[in-house]
Amino acid sequence: MASKHPITCHVLNTVTGRPVPGLRCTLSKQSDDSAGPQFTAFASAETNTDGRIVSWNLGFSNYQASPASIEDFNEEARVGEDGYQDSHDTVYCVRFEAIEEFFEGDTFFPYIEIVFKIPAGKYGKEHFHIPLLLSKYSYSTYRGS
Repeated sequence: MASKHPITCHVLNTVTGRPVPGLRCTLSKQSDDSAGPQFTAFASAETNTDGRIVSWNLGFSNYQASPASIEDFNEEARVGEDGYQDSHDTVYCVRFEAIEEFFEGDTFFPYIEIVFKIPAGKYGKEHFHIPLLLSKYSYSTYRGS
């Protein structure tokens, strides 16, 4: 488990069957405050030539920086204002940006947000992979392996 980031993505163009490289993504986690649940971005990345995100950079809009160490990433992903969140479920959101740029403006979805939950006690024990199958006018996702 310690050899790769615990949350990864893979984006494929279902029309061509090819990967989608250079797609900017942000990873956020949900926190509750007086205004209700809100997402706060803590990591960003850009899909590689194979359409994959295998590691994340800490910070928002830091797409091409050096990847964060797994330890630093885990600290940001797991620690909230109330300390480690292993005692309850944590909700995350991956936002895939610049889809309009990839499809040269001809798409129904300018961006896609996939919200998912990691159950209490599972973070660090399982790998969470989010595939995105994408075309100009549709998309599909599932929990990968």
